[in-house]
Amino acid sequence: MKVSTCSKLIKHSLLALLVTSSMLATASPSEEPRGVSGTLSCGGNHFIRDRGTEEQSTIFVIRNMDSSLPISINRLTIYNAVGNVIIEHDGATLPLAFNSVIGNGDNVIEPFQTVQYRTQELIGAPLATAERPIQTRIEWSADAKAIVPAVTAVRLARTIETVLTNNGPVVRTRGERSRNSSRCRNIEIKKGNKRGHDED
Repeated sequence: MKVSTCSKLIKHSLLALLVTSSMLATASPSEEPRGVSGTLSCGGNHFIRDRGTEEQSTIFVIRNMDSSLPISINRLTIYNAVGNVIIEHDGATLPLAFNSVIGNGDNVIEPFQTVQYRTQELIGAPLATAERPIQTRIEWSADAKAIVPAVTAVRLARTIETVLTNNGPVVRTRGERSRNSSRCRNIEIKKGNKRGHDED
């Protein structure tokens, strides 16, 4: 093969690679799943271990990635290890989130807002061995096709200490031992439009 022919082939290959990379970069935002409602499912845990010196808990982080559409959280349900409901809230009864973004009658996550719910507030007392681990299901909706909210479960292990005070024993956090996160799974996404629009 002549040098000139080889150079042309290399130039064409590089050009094709650049075009393909540009197309992929442009296409990725539109590939985010969208819908008018759906259900996400997360794992988690909430208990005390290591002779009462370590607290295992979970933070559920809910992000509205859409730039224009609010997301409503219509139901949050927590199941124990044997599948029984231990916590259930609809949109009107959602407790105040740890970062106060929603709750107490407000179930709407505005564009670019992020919500944090902790098992400390959702469940309260540590779960017995037979009740853990847990599964949390989050049902959401939007007025039109929105980017499916990104939900992450962050599991924390923290050192705790029981301190005696004038008001009785108080449990205090002394330090974080470990943390890991996992993305929650989309169990259902309804893609049809609301308000009289045709479904796909």
